[in-house]
Amino acid sequence: MGKTPLNTVPLLACVLIGGKSSRMGRPKHLLSQKGRSWLERTVAVLSPVVDEVVLAGAGNIPPTLAHITRIHDATDVQGPLAGILAALRARPEASWIILACDMPALDKEALDWLLAESRSGELAILPRLDEADATRVEPLFAWYSGKCLPYLEQMAASGNWRINQLRHIQGVHTPLPPPHLHFAWSNINTPEQLQGYQCCLDRGENSSARQGEEIVPSAADLSHQEKY
Repeated sequence: MGKTPLNTVPLLACVLIGGKSSRMGRPKHLLSQKGRSWLERTVAVLSPVVDEVVLAGAGNIPPTLAHITRIHDATDVQGPLAGILAALRARPEASWIILACDMPALDKEALDWLLAESRSGELAILPRLDEADATRVEPLFAWYSGKCLPYLEQMAASGNWRINQLRHIQGVHTPLPPPHLHFAWSNINTPEQLQGYQCCLDRGENSSARQGEEIVPSAADLSHQEKY
């Protein structure tokens, strides 16, 4: 049974696994930590709070996730918009949490913050981590209403695939997460970043081992990719 009460909008989550991982040199969603892949960990964090988790994009997945619904990336666009469009096209009546597979610092507190912010959102919640820069928003690990689909379709048709342009639309909110949650939006793209992340885990350099499973690095230890 889903977590959404009767007569309310379903809440789904989509993890994008269709990237080429060219800088990492191997599929990032299959990187392992504490005996399980990043993808398995991400699904485990999401599953208790959404009605369904789906995976967008091609690629092998662990046998433990064989039951997860999979969808194809949209073929008329590239980049993260391909997965975001695929999700909203598949279930336009739902609202979506959409995130990348290379965000191993994702945790429940950051997820709860995003869901709380979504209650005031009409179209989308695109967090931003820099108070001084309103142009840089995070399109992944973000919340999208199905009502955002027409605007995304317009972007796809125009060839403007920079999702940060959504911030100009009324009903798209760009709130600032509390600073101690910023690391949840960190992503890892290169072997060097992966090594740094693993060193942080080995040293236990973070004060927020909130899940009792892993200690994640601070945002300062990880660089943020331009996801748009």
